[in-house]
Amino acid sequence: MPFRQVSPTLAGMSRTEIFLWILALFVLELNHLKWIWWEYWDCHGCAVKHKDCTCGATARWLMFL
Repeated sequence: MPFRQVSPTLAGMSRTEIFLWILALFVLELNHLKWIWWEYWDCHGCAVKHKDCTCGATARWLMFL
């Protein structure tokens, strides 16, 4: 049985580079989900969007993480 070669697009990347890309994409997705929460979800206290909420500090500190 012949040995399959690695795809040429991954041949030049080390495990460290792959790990760093996975980590960067994870952080990007986390920020994307935080933005969706900020723009489209309603506050439980006052029933307005989190970006327009003035009743609590939970929405504000989460956006600075």
